[in-house]
Amino acid sequence: MKVGVLVAVSLSLFAMGWLIYEKTQAPKMAYVNIQQVFNGFDLKKEYEKKFTQSKNSRERILDSLESELRFLGKKIETENAKNKEDINNFSLKRERYVEKKRLLEEDNAKQTKQYDNEIILQMNQYVKDYGKENKYTFIYGSDGNGSIMYAPDSKDITKEITDYINARYKGTN
Repeated sequence: MKVGVLVAVSLSLFAMGWLIYEKTQAPKMAYVNIQQVFNGFDLKKEYEKKFTQSKNSRERILDSLESELRFLGKKIETENAKNKEDINNFSLKRERYVEKKRLLEEDNAKQTKQYDNEIILQMNQYVKDYGKENKYTFIYGSDGNGSIMYAPDSKDITKEITDYINARYKGTN
């Protein structure tokens, strides 16, 4: 009977030890609001300024072409479309304007996509670094489309992540 009791006690101790181990090894999880982190990232803010400058520069080019078109259009109107050279010149400038506008819109779209990709790539790396440094098992991204249906506010580390990635970006962390 001593062996049976010894086995039972041993199994009980093993089970308790296993439960304690399981409880202490629970995964550390949290989530971030992806849009808030993205919008709060200083790199995004810098790229927004660069993009605005580029876009404004492109718009000035179009404005200049548009002014030329208006001037020629009014000249043709006042002459009742008698000067064929002006009409041809107007048609060529209009085609140039339409093509330039299309190209500049494409450039804006490409630049936006490039900047967004660079921001997301850097943001993801910083979140990964944060997770490793703070021993998280999982950091989920919440974007409001159902990927996280519910999580308590106590698991929201959006502010901490935003502060961390901005510190990393600035080189202060």
